[in-house]
Amino acid sequence: MKTSLIHPRLLIPFLLVLAFITISPSISASETVKVQLRWLHQFQFAGYYIALEKGYYKEKGLNVELIPGGPDALKPIDDVLNEKVDFAITGSGVIIDRMEGKPVVALAAIMQTSPIVWITLKSSQIRTPQDMADRKLLIMPPPESAELLTMLAYEGIPKNRLNIQDTSYRIEDLIDGKADAYDGYISNEPYFLKQRGIEYNIINPKDYGINFYSDVLITSEKMVKKNPTLVKNFKEATLQGWEYALKHIEETVQLIHQKYAPNKTLNHLRFEAQTLKKLIMPELVQIGHMNPGRWKFIAKSYRDLNMTTADGNLDGFLFKDNKKTDYTLVAAISVASAILLLIACLIIFKFRKLSLDLKKSNQMLEELAIIDQLTQIKNRHGLFEEASIVLSQAKRHNSPCIFLMLDIDNFKHINDTYGHPAGDVTLISFAKTISKNRRKHDIVARLGGEEFGILLVDTNLEEANKIANTILKNIQNLTIQVPNTDVQFSITASIGIAPAIGTLEEFWHLADKALYQAKNNGRNQIAIMQENDE
Repeated sequence: MKTSLIHPRLLIPFLLVLAFITISPSISASETVKVQLRWLHQFQFAGYYIALEKGYYKEKGLNVELIPGGPDALKPIDDVLNEKVDFAITGSGVIIDRMEGKPVVALAAIMQTSPIVWITLKSSQIRTPQDMADRKLLIMPPPESAELLTMLAYEGIPKNRLNIQDTSYRIEDLIDGKADAYDGYISNEPYFLKQRGIEYNIINPKDYGINFYSDVLITSEKMVKKNPTLVKNFKEATLQGWEYALKHIEETVQLIHQKYAPNKTLNHLRFEAQTLKKLIMPELVQIGHMNPGRWKFIAKSYRDLNMTTADGNLDGFLFKDNKKTDYTLVAAISVASAILLLIACLIIFKFRKLSLDLKKSNQMLEELAIIDQLTQIKNRHGLFEEASIVLSQAKRHNSPCIFLMLDIDNFKHINDTYGHPAGDVTLISFAKTISKNRRKHDIVARLGGEEFGILLVDTNLEEANKIANTILKNIQNLTIQVPNTDVQFSITASIGIAPAIGTLEEFWHLADKALYQAKNNGRNQIAIMQENDE
């Protein structure tokens, strides 16, 4: 006996009825949905612009108004709860408000890693959180930059040694010496500093294990209960906008420059786009993805650091598209279920593949906290994490260890002359070169920017000096090829050596002093700092 499935054309009336039933009657094309952006117009909000300009909101029956933020608009949570706006973008600190009882709901986390960092000048010698004690630190009011305060607390900086002041929103205060560290976006202020030829350091919470969400799209519980379909449609259209924006960066940059941020240069917007794409990670995770377990970790971090004393229930914090039971849909749902059941056997293998992909993605997300994504070696946090184990074992066996700090000479000149792609290739080649001499228990890490570190296990100063000289020669023989050109150039590096005695912070400081000595002596050389040289 021959059987056949229902012809797709026969399903069209059913699908139209189903769609009609499930559309909320409260959605009106004339109704304006207000969205409070986190800051002034820039690529940071590209997905919202694209959703508006490409008609994704309109297709969902939404008339959206995007309201730019700025220094006077940094209370997005209050604005949502007071119904001044319907949606807003904020940071991971929103979880504090939820724990303290505010009925705020998170819809999507656009950035899997926060772009907020501490910025210091090279001349200030502030390179680690420990160096920030007793210095003047400019920061946005909480919870906007909660990850920066969390990092300082995790690193054990006493509160009475933190001179924290409200930011002026002027990078000139850092340049002019009115502040020692500035709370900025890795996608914004560094561009200005590079344009002005000012060397700077980035102290990134991610390098210290503080890898929180950012640019979280939020609304209120009242809005979710009143119109869940509108909330769902707004979220879907927004994520569709982000997907397009990240796949068509140049088109999006041109749009933003022409219509939203004419005061920003195209090159600045391109820099911002490429930087933020690395934080959104669309190739790795679905845009807007939020892991409940990760939110619980963020909440616990804030509680552990006494940034809140609340121990609130997080149920309802993450938006779920749960509709009330509508018995008029029962028959339609039954038919749809039967159809799905007939084809389920054909797609089971796809679900298995998705499950494996999800497991792989989760493993990759865990690695993000300790691996430098450009060079694929350990990052600063990865070094701290592994070094504690290695040093403990070395101490038990009475094995000497040595710490090397390496810095690519004149790296800024490479970026300025050949462009950032050449700079990236240089960093990748440098990392591979210094890793060639790595033994089983040695740790090679990128500390930030063009600085790298190597912890040599069971090695004395004489042996370390030989290894450093070999590395120096290998670097001198390295040829860098500028991408998509015939241009080639060579590089040199400076190396500071110190015995790994005491805490990691202590011998790091010694190696850093040796590195600066090598730099000051003319670069392309090695300097050794003994413990009693301090």
